[in-house]
Amino acid sequence: MTRDNIERLTAELKENYTDTVTAKDGELILVRLPLVHFPAGCQPSWASAMAVLDIAKPKPDFYVKVVPSVRGAPPQHGTAVVGGDSWCTFSYNLRWDEEHTAVQFVEGMLRRFA
Repeated sequence: MTRDNIERLTAELKENYTDTVTAKDGELILVRLPLVHFPAGCQPSWASAMAVLDIAKPKPDFYVKVVPSVRGAPPQHGTAVVGGDSWCTFSYNLRWDEEHTAVQFVEGMLRRFA
């Protein structure tokens, strides 16, 4: 991603997700989203999320604080430490490029749980 697009994506996330907090970790930009909503039928219905923007990668990395149960069972997931905190990882190949918005990225990643 270009630096300009990282700035644009960060601004879009701040504008669209209440109480969003950003931090820098080396060259990485960490964007914590305190409240994202999972698709209908998920338990819990919301969680915190983290988007990590890296100039060396074509799209952000995405983590959730809790992986929801979908139809009674949580999908396979892992854990990672990001910004000194533990986050859940999950596999989902979202087609996304820098022409799209940050909101399209986040909402697309959350559709993994639909």
